[in-house]
Amino acid sequence: MRKYFTLFAFALSVFLLVTAFDDNNKNNSQVIYERQQQRLADFIDELSRFSRFVPDNETTDEQLQDAFLLVRNRFKQWEYLAEYDDPDFVRLYVNGAPLPKIIPNTANLEVAQPRGMQVLDELVFSGNINEHREEITREVNLLLGELIGYKKFKRPVYDRMVLEAARVELVRIFTLGLTGFDVPASGNSVNDAIAALETIQIDLRLYKELFEKTDANTAALIFQFTDGCIEYLKNNNDFDNLDRLHILKTYVNPLYAALLEIHKGSGIEMLHETVPYALQLPYNPQANNLFSNELLDFTKYLQLPPPFNTAQTVQLGKMLFFDPALSSNNQRSCAGCHHPGKAFTDGKPKSIALGFDGTVDRNAPTLVNCVYNERFFHDMRADALEDQVEHVLVNRKEFDTDMFAIVDKLKDSDEYMQLFESAFNGYPGDKLNAKTISFALSAYISSLRGFNSEFDRYVRGETFRIDPAVQRGFNLFMGKAVCGTCHFAPVFNGTVPPMYRESESEVLGVPENPYVKKPVLDPDRGRMAGRVKEAVYFYEYSFKTPTVRNVALTAPYMHNGAYKTLEDVMDFYNKGGGVGLGIRVEHQTLPFDSLSLNKQEISDIVAFMKALTDTTGMTSVPVRLPLFSNVALNDRKVGGEY
Repeated sequence: MRKYFTLFAFALSVFLLVTAFDDNNKNNSQVIYERQQQRLADFIDELSRFSRFVPDNETTDEQLQDAFLLVRNRFKQWEYLAEYDDPDFVRLYVNGAPLPKIIPNTANLEVAQPRGMQVLDELVFSGNINEHREEITREVNLLLGELIGYKKFKRPVYDRMVLEAARVELVRIFTLGLTGFDVPASGNSVNDAIAALETIQIDLRLYKELFEKTDANTAALIFQFTDGCIEYLKNNNDFDNLDRLHILKTYVNPLYAALLEIHKGSGIEMLHETVPYALQLPYNPQANNLFSNELLDFTKYLQLPPPFNTAQTVQLGKMLFFDPALSSNNQRSCAGCHHPGKAFTDGKPKSIALGFDGTVDRNAPTLVNCVYNERFFHDMRADALEDQVEHVLVNRKEFDTDMFAIVDKLKDSDEYMQLFESAFNGYPGDKLNAKTISFALSAYISSLRGFNSEFDRYVRGETFRIDPAVQRGFNLFMGKAVCGTCHFAPVFNGTVPPMYRESESEVLGVPENPYVKKPVLDPDRGRMAGRVKEAVYFYEYSFKTPTVRNVALTAPYMHNGAYKTLEDVMDFYNKGGGVGLGIRVEHQTLPFDSLSLNKQEISDIVAFMKALTDTTGMTSVPVRLPLFSNVALNDRKVGGEY
């Protein structure tokens, strides 16, 4: 018996070895794996060819730029699977933003200089290549070295990955590609999108038979939307005038939904069936729309254990949020600076300090959708929503207390003790402690989420009319005005797509008072002073990019509340930030040349931002607060005296 088994095993091995080299017997994922290897090889070859042009002084700027665009085309053909499979490699070495960063988890402040395609894009389209030939050569050689080394690692491709990567690439194309983020100088956004879509289309055609067996109508729609989007982009290759809203509603969102539907019905495994929940990222591959309430999993930004993220915990957190007993003078609550009626801001340039003694240092940001951040506070000094609490408590100008004092105070209330016992039933040890207080507050604040504005409903097809000014404003925001390269859709904050796990800050050069004849730079050093480990030159005057959702309710604007109106903010950007105002800002990340927006265009962008207003279901206030044994506390006002 063993002899026959051995012969059978040998014959099977020979059969598998032979068929492995037979194209007709390869499954789809094997074919795509080989295609992807070839795409990487083509990318490397085109980059090598480009490198030989660079040192030749006879090569004109235009010739070198054309050669680089061929490199971009090869990169974009490789991108969709590469980005999905190894996003960190691509971000760090191939296509990261052209800004320096601190290397994490190092003993000293070690800086990583930007590398890759975006850096090359800026250099090649700088307007004077001769000045940059040596730098371009160096960057190309660094990139070649990384890609050649990476090619040695054989990374498998699975059917699941192809379908999921295609959908992730749609997010990337729309939020980073067509906005110009990926091409800071060349303006090659539309051609990049076409190259990526054509590659996806080629790979998806391998699954056409499976798709048709699963759902013939949806299968037809997938290729109809892909073909249509490619054709539309080819016929409308004008960055400033591209109708991105039409692309989103007519092609991207329907294709995104159709791919999910066919994936669910095909029998091909899905991410949540193969990857443990704890290892999944904030981007939710089961959402059916780029502006879905479910596109981002808010729990991924929290330290709060999922079993305790319940309606009871949210209600407890809400009670704490409106309770001035958390402050040293029993007069200030969180709601003192974050009023529900103003999208959880307070309408002041800088909030009133405790005891009405001056003001705090910065403007109160909105809490609506604030959970969708990797870092918190204007200077990004807190790593998690839960970490914010203690910063506020110990600040002399805010609550002027500490967590130990608050725990002791709350334990004097039988009602609070019961609420904590109920919300954290099963939590080890004392149910009312520093951690559970932070958990409860983060549960409430993270419940303040809204993607049901007028614009969201229109994009999702739930309503069918919207002001033409809003349409024009969205297209400008995501295109010519380059707002969407910092305020990323759909949250329109600084959390970077397509996985939404890293928050960015920007150096804008915000003036101390923009309404004087000769404005000067606001002295707040921002991120550089927020944390010892970020005290580097390029974070000086850098502040976290906030959401523009609900900006109709959150005036005044900027970290210092310096700007009174949205029109004034847009004028600041239009002129080129601080540098455009004549302020010396060493490392401004905002483009400092004029955006050349006229008054109508600025008005349209403001109309779009106002259409992002949504605080539905978030503004209710507790009827009363828990009672204390110390009866003197029982007269405290819901929301405090501020």
